[in-house]
Amino acid sequence: MMSILKKKPRHEVISIRLSEDRLKLLERYQKVLSEQLRREVSLGEAAFLVIEERVEGMDRETARHEMLSTPTASLYHIRKKWESQHALSAAEWDVLMHYVQIGAEEDIQEPPLLWPAIPSREAYIALLDAFEAVYVSRKNPGSKHAWYYVRNLGGDCAGVRTSDEKPEQNHQAVLKQIAARKLLLKPSEKWERPGSVARCLLVAIRDEEVESSKLDQVLAPFWPTLWGLAARGHSLRHERQPVRLVGPNEDDFRHRIILPEPLESDDLRLSFAGIGRPELGMSIDLGPTRRVSFLIARYPDLAEFQTMLAGWPMKRSWNGRHFVATPSKEKGGTTITLWLRRNDVGIEFTEREWVALRELSQKASALPEVQRWLGELRLEYGEQG
Repeated sequence: MMSILKKKPRHEVISIRLSEDRLKLLERYQKVLSEQLRREVSLGEAAFLVIEERVEGMDRETARHEMLSTPTASLYHIRKKWESQHALSAAEWDVLMHYVQIGAEEDIQEPPLLWPAIPSREAYIALLDAFEAVYVSRKNPGSKHAWYYVRNLGGDCAGVRTSDEKPEQNHQAVLKQIAARKLLLKPSEKWERPGSVARCLLVAIRDEEVESSKLDQVLAPFWPTLWGLAARGHSLRHERQPVRLVGPNEDDFRHRIILPEPLESDDLRLSFAGIGRPELGMSIDLGPTRRVSFLIARYPDLAEFQTMLAGWPMKRSWNGRHFVATPSKEKGGTTITLWLRRNDVGIEFTEREWVALRELSQKASALPEVQRWLGELRLEYGEQG
């Protein structure tokens, strides 16, 4: 039995059929290797060394493909690995960026068509900074993707040109285009999207030969933005589902949270309830006189609702994916009509009620239990509101 256990691992012997052109190419490579190593190299050894030279890339591509076949579990483990180690493999960075690109470039919300702006101005600024950090960390001073970067950042429209014979000029052109896009993002209002910056970042991570340990270092400051966009990309691509393991999870702290008592202001009553425990619902009751109440049951709706309450100045209509709010001036003051798109129901608030609702929402969201629960939902769903 011991001799069987100590038996050396078996190495497979394989045979391959090559076309005449491929065989001649391998023979030429065999000759080059023999001259470089100053010894005879067999045709089989030459083929083996070809594979050895590509083994790192093959492993990365294979791992990426395997992870993308189980996207939810893969992204979940990528998040947990980063939180515990602050380090990812090259293939894990590839998978993360696959979803970052989706989250940054698909189903974009741009005011005034839809509020709030998603991705946000701050997210685009972070993406530009992340791309610049990876780009300047590349191994080869002359990037073969310089024109690709310039074009995807809008440089073709500005008449920017690159040349394969002038790597330093190309380098400066890319940096100049990054700076130009940052300038367009400087105004807090009427800013412009910076083009396909997520696509540039994906290519830089995949093709500029930056080691994964270096990526860990240069991308660490941008992790919250990258993860938020990746989780949003997962939601967009996989039926609006969060990055959450399927089935019961005894380690989920939400099972042990005791939610606070309802908050009240005059006739308004706001309370939270765990819906199936992973989700958190907000219930709003307008009191016994109005006899109207409604429940916001999913995080994407709740995120927009809180953003609307906190940031909407009530000077023009709020037109969101989940809610529409319209102010109207009347003799008795301002009235806000809130439309719940999911239910196609309209509810009227006086300005006083709206301000009271805003204050209750802010007070409730600041409670430690609610804050922690909302923070976890934000990580699972990504940028939503």
